[in-house]
Amino acid sequence: MRTANTTRAVRLAAAATAAALMFPAGSAAAEPVEPGFYAPAADLVAGEHGTVIQARPITGDPAVAGARNHLVLYRSVNMQGQPVAVSGTVAVPEGTSPPGGWPLIFWAHGTTGVADVCAPSRDTGPGFPAHAYTALVRDTQARLIAAGYAVAQTDYQGLGTAGEHGYLIGDAEMRAVADMALAARAVAPEIGTRWASVGHSQGGQAAIYTAARAQGWAPRLELLGAVAEAPASHQGLIAFAGPLAGTTGASPLPQVSNAFLPLMIRGAQTVAEVDPARFLAPEGLELLPQADTRCIDGLREPDSWAGKPLSALFRAGADTTALGAVLNDNDASNLTYAVPVLVVQGTGDTVVPPAGTDAMVAQQRLTGQPVEYRDYPGVDHRGILAAANDDVVAWLDSRFAR
Repeated sequence: MRTANTTRAVRLAAAATAAALMFPAGSAAAEPVEPGFYAPAADLVAGEHGTVIQARPITGDPAVAGARNHLVLYRSVNMQGQPVAVSGTVAVPEGTSPPGGWPLIFWAHGTTGVADVCAPSRDTGPGFPAHAYTALVRDTQARLIAAGYAVAQTDYQGLGTAGEHGYLIGDAEMRAVADMALAARAVAPEIGTRWASVGHSQGGQAAIYTAARAQGWAPRLELLGAVAEAPASHQGLIAFAGPLAGTTGASPLPQVSNAFLPLMIRGAQTVAEVDPARFLAPEGLELLPQADTRCIDGLREPDSWAGKPLSALFRAGADTTALGAVLNDNDASNLTYAVPVLVVQGTGDTVVPPAGTDAMVAQQRLTGQPVEYRDYPGVDHRGILAAANDDVVAWLDSRFAR
C-alpha cells in the first residue's frame, strides 16, 4: 500500500504528463456516430437493466486520453418502471489489468442540458454546444486513467436517447450510473467488481444518490465510496425564490443561476404533474421551450434565462407547490448511506453556493452519515475539478487500498 505523499505527487505529475504525450490535442479526428446508434429498435431495449444493447470503439472526442474507449448503449429502468436505452462511454487503461481487474471510477457529469444534443457522448469536437465543459471533464478523467483506474460515464436517462431527461431526479440518475457500471464490465471484462462514483455539480448530487442506493440496485458490484464535487443541493429553494422575486423584484440568487430553472422544470415534469403556467410569467413561458433545444451555455445567453431577472420570469405569488415538492424530494441532504462520501467545494463558486453545501454536509453529519468535507478557498464551480484532483485521487486510492 502506498502511503508516501511524495511518491503520490510524483506519480500524479508523471501521469498527467504521460496522458498529454499519449493523446496530444488534435491527434485523432473524432469518428461520426451513426444516428441510429442512439435510437435502437424497441425490441432491443427490453431486457435486464445493466446489460449492453450495443457498443463500438471510439477515437478522438469524446474519448479519454491514454485509454481504449468505447461508446455504449445499455439498458436501464426509468421512474415509471419501463426499460429504456441509455448512452455513455467507457475508458480502460492501456496495458495489462492488475489482479482483480481495473478498479472502476464512475464519473457522473455536471449539467449540460436536457436536450439530446447536449449528451456528452455526442461531443465530437469544438462545435459541440457544451464542449468547453465536457473537454475539461475529460482532462480530469485522463488523470484517473493515468493513475490506473478505468472510467465510465453515462449521459443519464433521456439525454441523447429516447425519452425525457430526469434532470436532478436522484433515483433516475442513480439507476443510470449503476447500470452503466454493470454494462462497463460487459464491454471490458478486464474491469473488476469494485467501484466508486465521482460526480460534479448535477453529478455530485448523483454521486450521493449512488452512495445511498446503488448497492441495492447493482448488488453484483462492490461500491466503495463516492466523491461529490460542488454537489447540487437545496434545489427546492428555487421554487420559493421565484414567486418572491416576482413580488419584491429582488432575487436571493445570482442571475446566472436562472439558466438552470428551465432544466429543473423539465426534470420535475418527468415524475410529477408540474404546470409551468401556474407560476411562470409570460416571458418565462415564452422562454421555456429553449430548454428543449439549447444546452447550458445557450441558456446563459442574454436572450435566454440568465439574461432575465427572476422577477421577469415568475409571477408574483405564484403556486410553485408541485415544483417545490419534486425538488425537495430529490435533495441529497436528506439521504442516508453506508459507504464513505467525500464532498469538495470551492468557496468562490457562484453556481453552487458554498453555504448550500455547508448546510447539506451539516445535515448529513447530524444524522450520522460518513461524510468528509474539504473546501478550497477562492475556487469557482468548474475550477474545483483541477483544484481538488490530487486530493480526490488520494482519497480514492485509500478506498481501494492502493
